[in-house]
Amino acid sequence: MDLNPVEKKWARYFNALLEKVSTQECEQSTPFADPRQQEIALQLSRSFPVCGIVFAGGYPGAERARMLVFPRTRPPREDKSVTPLLISGSYPPDMLNHRDFLGAILGLGIKREMVGDIICRDAETLVFLVPEMADFVVQHLQQVGRYPVNGTIPEQIPLSFIQGQERIKEIRGTVASLRLDAVAGLGFGLSRSRITPLVRGEQVKLNHQAISQPSRLVREGDLISLTGRGRVEVMEILGETRKGRISLKLRRML
Repeated sequence: MDLNPVEKKWARYFNALLEKVSTQECEQSTPFADPRQQEIALQLSRSFPVCGIVFAGGYPGAERARMLVFPRTRPPREDKSVTPLLISGSYPPDMLNHRDFLGAILGLGIKREMVGDIICRDAETLVFLVPEMADFVVQHLQQVGRYPVNGTIPEQIPLSFIQGQERIKEIRGTVASLRLDAVAGLGFGLSRSRITPLVRGEQVKLNHQAISQPSRLVREGDLISLTGRGRVEVMEILGETRKGRISLKLRRML
């Protein structure tokens, strides 16, 4: 696997965990992992055929998920590894976003890997946490941005949060080349001068992997994500225009 330094650290962690489950025949669970980290764990698990892995993100299709690693000779225990937290407040719809809530929670001293997906819906937001952090956040999260909020642990997840979670916007436009900064700029509505520093700062991911080279070329089917701004999928490369620019069809998940 071609891994950057941060990914190598995760790989060592996952490998040690798989070895422990393999030799001690015990269950182990991870913090929340993003899709790239999940991919690394799955690739490593091929060397440990006695180990099974199940994912828990709090709802079907969650992007960030905890992994339960278990001996295949023993079925995994009932999953109670994720707790949902419903946050509400008197703020205008769409005034606060994913980044606002994540920043407020991390501001309490909670590590990023303790937090799963965050789904914003008008004046309510659903956050998935490791169980041991849920009560702490309920007690201490009193404000997001400049708006007071309250947190509760619902008995069940409201279906309105899970059904139709992503809003889709189709984008058609042209770029000078298929460089990452050019395509990401089109997808997120940012100029080249604004998107390039974000790529260099590793805030842009290509297929869930942090990329710091703005000149990296993208292909049809690639997924580009920008911290706090959602994801863009390269749906179709439509060819060149008369002026030699490349016409694209993108799909942005908000």
